[in-house]
Amino acid sequence: MIAPSLKVAALRCLVFVVAASGLAFASQAHAAYHLWAIREIYTNSSGNLQFIEMFDTSGGQEFASGQQIVVHNTGNTQQHTFTMPSNTPSPTFNHALLFGTAGLAAAGGPTPNFIIPDGFLFSGGGTINFFGANSGGYTALPTDGDLSRIYPGSTNQVNSPQNYAGTVGHVVPEPATAVLVASAALCLFASSRRRARA
Repeated sequence: MIAPSLKVAALRCLVFVVAASGLAFASQAHAAYHLWAIREIYTNSSGNLQFIEMFDTSGGQEFASGQQIVVHNTGNTQQHTFTMPSNTPSPTFNHALLFGTAGLAAAGGPTPNFIIPDGFLFSGGGTINFFGANSGGYTALPTDGDLSRIYPGSTNQVNSPQNYAGTVGHVVPEPATAVLVASAALCLFASSRRRARA
């Protein structure tokens, strides 16, 4: 026969194990992905340089593997989807997360944490639905290559993407071919006029 004191000790141990399991489950449920918030979006005119920057002010938001960012155009006739291939880096508290096109770092931006395809954002406006806190619409984006959109809202600013490591950059697209050709023609014209005067 088991002594009553052992039964009480076994019962206390069982209660402790169940309570600890419940706390572990609650902690895992709290540590998720739903508190990321978009704070800046950007595209250049061709769409080959784009980014979406998110930020987490809560912590414990690294479990985003398999979650999606879905973007629709203004008429809701086109859709682009990005599926998170892995969790985010950890810890997430007071960290940015940068989704950017492959050429972003070469154009002055920091290295993206995740690569999105060129033309992922619709420059004419649309909606962004994602796993975080502030899904919603956006109006036509600036496409001058210098300005980005503070999200949500319609305020534009000089682009300043930040990645998880805290590196901040400024995307500067290469000049368009037409601009380069016009500049070269102007230089040739100016130099030929100088020679003609000499």
